[in-house]
Amino acid sequence: ILIITSCDVVEGPYEIDTGALTPSDTNTYVKKILIEDYTGHTCPNCPAAARELEAIHNIYGDKIIGIAIHASTGFAAPWTGSGKFEYDFRTKWGDDWDNFFNISNSGLPRGMVNRSGYPNSHKLGKNEWLTAVITELEKEIDFGVSITTNNTENEGAITINSEILNDINGDYKLVVCLIESSIINWQKDGGDNIEEYEHNHTLRTVLTNESLTNSSSYITGQVVQKIINYNLNTLEQLNINYSNNTADAGNGNSGGWNPSNMSVVAYIYDNITHEILQAEESHLITK
Repeated sequence: ILIITSCDVVEGPYEIDTGALTPSDTNTYVKKILIEDYTGHTCPNCPAAARELEAIHNIYGDKIIGIAIHASTGFAAPWTGSGKFEYDFRTKWGDDWDNFFNISNSGLPRGMVNRSGYPNSHKLGKNEWLTAVITELEKEIDFGVSITTNNTENEGAITINSEILNDINGDYKLVVCLIESSIINWQKDGGDNIEEYEHNHTLRTVLTNESLTNSSSYITGQVVQKIINYNLNTLEQLNINYSNNTADAGNGNSGGWNPSNMSVVAYIYDNITHEILQAEESHLITK
C-alpha cells in the first residue's frame, strides 16, 4: 500500500492528502456513469435532454450521475434587465470544459457520457446517451470511490476515498464538484417560457481537479484519501465575481445557493484519453 504524504493547496478550498487506509470490500463497488448535459436556460430543446437524463436515471438508478453544465455565450447568457432569464448559471469551470471539449459550438443540447470517444466522437445528442451508457456499464472497474461529508450549513470537510481495484498504470486525475438541484428559475421549453422551471444537477463549483497521486503506478487494494475543506460563502462569491468580471454578458446574478439541495460529485479520469473511469455522488448535507 502506497502512503501519500504530499499536501496541496487549491484556490478557494484546501486539500489534504492523508495516508493509505485498510482496503475495503471491492464487491461493494459498481460501475457508475457520468452524463454531462450541456444546456442553457434560453435553449428551447434543452429540457427534452434533461428529461432524457432523468429517464435513463430511472432505468439504472444511482449508477447514473448527471451534471447540467450551463455554458456558452448564447443559450446560457443572462438577459439582464428583461425581467426573465436574468440568472447566470454559468461557471468558470463549465465554460473552460465547453471550450476544451468544443461542445456548445456543435449546438445544444449536447452531452458526454464518461467523456468517452474524445476527441472525435464524444459530443452526443440526447438520443445517443442511452446506447453510450449501456456500453460504459460493460467496462471493467479499476477504481472505487466513496464520499463522506462533515458539515455545518455553509462550511465543512469532504473526504474522498479512491480505492484501486486492479493493478494499473497511468496518469489519473480526480475531480470533485458541487452541484445543486431544485433551483426554481426561468427556462425556455419548446415554445413556452417557464418561470418556475426546476433546474437539477446544476454545476456550481469545482473543488479540485488534480492528479490522484504523484505516481503512475497503482496497486490493488491501495486507497488514496483526500480531504477538502470548503466554505460555501467564499465559493459562491467566486461565481458571482466570475459572472461580474469575466463571463460574456455576465451580471453577477449567480448567488442564492441552497446547501440543503447540493451534492458532491467526484470522478476519476484518464488524463491522456480524458475518459471518466469511475464516479460517485453524495448529498452535501446529511439529513
